[in-house]
Amino acid sequence: MGVKASPDGDAWLLGPIGAVNESASQFIQRIAAQEALTVRRNIPSSGLVESIDDWAVSVSPRVKDFYKKTSDFRLSVTMAWRPGFGTLGYLVAKLFSRRLQQLNLPQTSSSDIAFDSEFLQLTDGNGRNQYTIWHRSIRDTGEVVFFGIYSTCRIPSGELCVKVIFPLPCGSATVIFRPQSDQHGNLLLVSSGKRYDDPGFYFIVQDGQGSLWKHYLSSFRERIVVSEGCDGSLTAEHTSHLWSFLVYRMKYKIEEIARCSEQ
Repeated sequence: MGVKASPDGDAWLLGPIGAVNESASQFIQRIAAQEALTVRRNIPSSGLVESIDDWAVSVSPRVKDFYKKTSDFRLSVTMAWRPGFGTLGYLVAKLFSRRLQQLNLPQTSSSDIAFDSEFLQLTDGNGRNQYTIWHRSIRDTGEVVFFGIYSTCRIPSGELCVKVIFPLPCGSATVIFRPQSDQHGNLLLVSSGKRYDDPGFYFIVQDGQGSLWKHYLSSFRERIVVSEGCDGSLTAEHTSHLWSFLVYRMKYKIEEIARCSEQ
């Protein structure tokens, strides 16, 4: 089952978890009711984070704008499973993703899949944002692809990292990314490590007594690169590896909604 999690010592890793047979909307309603929060939907110029100035990265203004004003952008994606791993994608979807409406990646190579995005902020009585949720679905089918809670955390080493929680029944899949930048002003988010307390992929499970257990998957590694082109256009590439094997690659085209409507 993994290692028992400490509510205090592992606070940087933990967060809301899902319930059995609970949809994304039911999850949001439950968390809001339990914590007396107000749900605010699709506020213009709302972002995954309020600022990336404390991430210790040097990125282009356009990349920074995407994270600070994510709701002002729309995404389309080209997705490709690597040979030999497409069957894995099918099994995950059949047994897991479609039933849970989470981590539901298309199983075949596809081009220009349009995403519908919804941004939700759960705020307390003083207007302070407690949770930022990004809900992405495939426009043509309505299938949920990702439903994540975005925030930052400081891992035990003291590094500031990006944390994404994907609620699952009686637990969550939680990914910790180390932010970096390159000489071109591109943002790199790297989820990779060797041991517990490192950045990487974690499963959190709640047992029948209410205790939480953490399991670190050091073999599963992810990398996201958000880049600005010479013409000011934005793209992103998301790759996942199992050990040294590339499992899938997603390439995003990111367009500012206001610019698109002017064309």
